[in-house]
Amino acid sequence: MAGDMKGRSDCDLDIISMQCDNEARYRKQITITRPIFTEETFQEGYRISTSNSSATAKLRRSCTSNLSSLSGHGLCLAVLKFFPIIGWLKEYNWRKDIIGDVISGLTTAVMRIPQEMAYALLATVPAVYGLYSAFFPVILYAVLGTSKHISIGTWAVVSIMIGNAIDAVIDVELSNINNGTSEMAEMTSGISAEDNTMLRVQIATSLCLLVGIIQTLMGVLRLGFVTNYLSEPLVRGFTTGAAVHVFTSQFPKLLGIKTTRRTGVITLVYTYIELFTKLKQTNPCAVIMSVLALMMLILIAEMNDLQAHKSWCRREGRKGKKLPIPSELFVVICATLASYLGRFEFKYNLSVVGDIPTGVPVPTVPSLRGSMSLFGSAFAMAIVGFAISISMAQLFAKKHEYEVEANQELIAYGSCHIFGSFFRCFPHATSMSRTAVQEGSGGKTQLAGIISALVVVVILLRLGPLFSQLPQCILGAIIVVALRGILRQIKDLPLLWKVNNVDFAIWLLTFLCVCLLGVDLGLLCGVGIALVTIVLRTQIPNSSIIGAIPNTDIYRDVARVPDAREIPGIKIFCFSSSLCFINADNFKNSLFQKVGINPQQRLIAKHKGDINKKLEYSHCDDDEPHNDVDQVQTIIIDCCMFNYIDTVGVKTLQTLITDYDKVDIRVVLANCKETVRQSLLKSATLNKKEAIGLDRMYLTLHDAVADHMPSQKDDNFKHVGVKIQNEISYETGV
Repeated sequence: MAGDMKGRSDCDLDIISMQCDNEARYRKQITITRPIFTEETFQEGYRISTSNSSATAKLRRSCTSNLSSLSGHGLCLAVLKFFPIIGWLKEYNWRKDIIGDVISGLTTAVMRIPQEMAYALLATVPAVYGLYSAFFPVILYAVLGTSKHISIGTWAVVSIMIGNAIDAVIDVELSNINNGTSEMAEMTSGISAEDNTMLRVQIATSLCLLVGIIQTLMGVLRLGFVTNYLSEPLVRGFTTGAAVHVFTSQFPKLLGIKTTRRTGVITLVYTYIELFTKLKQTNPCAVIMSVLALMMLILIAEMNDLQAHKSWCRREGRKGKKLPIPSELFVVICATLASYLGRFEFKYNLSVVGDIPTGVPVPTVPSLRGSMSLFGSAFAMAIVGFAISISMAQLFAKKHEYEVEANQELIAYGSCHIFGSFFRCFPHATSMSRTAVQEGSGGKTQLAGIISALVVVVILLRLGPLFSQLPQCILGAIIVVALRGILRQIKDLPLLWKVNNVDFAIWLLTFLCVCLLGVDLGLLCGVGIALVTIVLRTQIPNSSIIGAIPNTDIYRDVARVPDAREIPGIKIFCFSSSLCFINADNFKNSLFQKVGINPQQRLIAKHKGDINKKLEYSHCDDDEPHNDVDQVQTIIIDCCMFNYIDTVGVKTLQTLITDYDKVDIRVVLANCKETVRQSLLKSATLNKKEAIGLDRMYLTLHDAVADHMPSQKDDNFKHVGVKIQNEISYETGV
């Protein structure tokens, strides 16, 4: 750089200097002249809308809107909203979109069939029930769902939650049989292996019905916003922890070892201890098939990822998409043929899927016996399933420029669960990998989902028995490889550490809680941790003293912006949170500390006849510019960060104003939002003597500063750029 400067002539430097001067000279400027406004004078001069925003008024408007929807036109709109399929079918371009949907449906079906069977075994029910869950809910979602691209069906995280819930219920019920306190005593007494399987199916369908009821009620009550309480770091930490449980649960299948299924705290530790103690029982045939399947699945999956990345990097004008290689179906077919021809089940004692009945199940009413013990698990599944599904739906809706409606999605998911529970389905959600394949292979609408479901029907009606010799270790390998995307989320940690330490803590603690305490309890702890961080950030927010940038109406933190200067005789205090009962004491103490004056201590010293500066609070940061506290005449509280204020906050402000008035210091407010102003005005009913009126509220900080400048002639005030003649007049520029 120095060499470049030396190489330039004096003429070149003069030209550069002239260019800089010209840029500065022609910089846009602002010149404003207007009166100084308090909220009182502003409302006297300008008309303010007095719209009623109370809860009663909102309820009245909602009822009026609902009544108006009962008209003919309103009913048509309601039907279209409840059945989105009518809308997109009317606009469907059969020539342009049908080929993409057909190819996408077939591609997704090829991936869906082995995954659905694998996730069924993960949920501790026979594989065929995964195929049921791949048909009935998918058909209904195409009618009621607002997303055009998500793939409804079984998902690893929800499946492990189902398996844990079933195991927990059976363990509790079996332990209560002898005491006669079991609600399922008739079903669990004298149970055989076949009866145990059917009991698990019954519990799974009961869970499905409960999840459907919960989601439907949430949709009807417009509670789609509840997933906002599940932050992205929380969800990603939770799903990664659940993936560790899923990964661990597949090790016995990959090694051909039979282990005890456990639920509760520290199950991962006990499971790995049992695995290491039973390594001598490893089935060599299962290990060889698992290794070969894993190698092939990982290799093809990486090739598909690379292909998808190249396809994404193409220009939009280039036509054509390469379809992903159906690795799962290829591995399933090869393994099934090898197992059947080599009679691995009998020669090497290899566990296989077993009989898969043909046909679709007859609808039956699911039982709700013992539902109280399932409610907690069902609620967790309803929230987690919806959170993942709506996030995927919104992601692809944004990409393809359409909208999804959260409450309608809740109704759609709930209806799919209720409908599916009559056909032996278990709880499901959106599969991230299948959704990516469905969209990436050219899917335009949920017609692709319908086509994939029809392929599943063909399997159920004709081809199901062909998969009876499929080794379970192959399905375990499919599940492990499908977890790659979720387990890669651990890469979030370095980025979160750099960007936000709180989000890093939420992610890591949620992950550890899920791994150590179990999926359900871990999710609850994660939500609790996230809420605690919000409370702490609300209870102990940042506070600062604000100063003016010379010759502007801009005010900044004097500790962070060296050019910001405090105004003699005035202290401007900013509190970076709403004022409520949680942080009212912190607000008061921070104000005393930053301003440097505790009115109560000053009053005590005043009564003694000696003002001792040792009694005053000093700034916590010695580098902050400050002036003599004895000269402070006005304290301005910047309320721009106050979104609301409760009664405790109002009383705190009233007390501060009264106390500072006693020591001849005026406290005023600036930048008050409408909700804050209304709360302060309504507080007059609590204490009329200490009521905070509009005359203490200023429109902006600059209004408040201009109205409380002690002297115009003092040179100390020239840097503020304010002239007071019942007007604010300031000019910004160079």
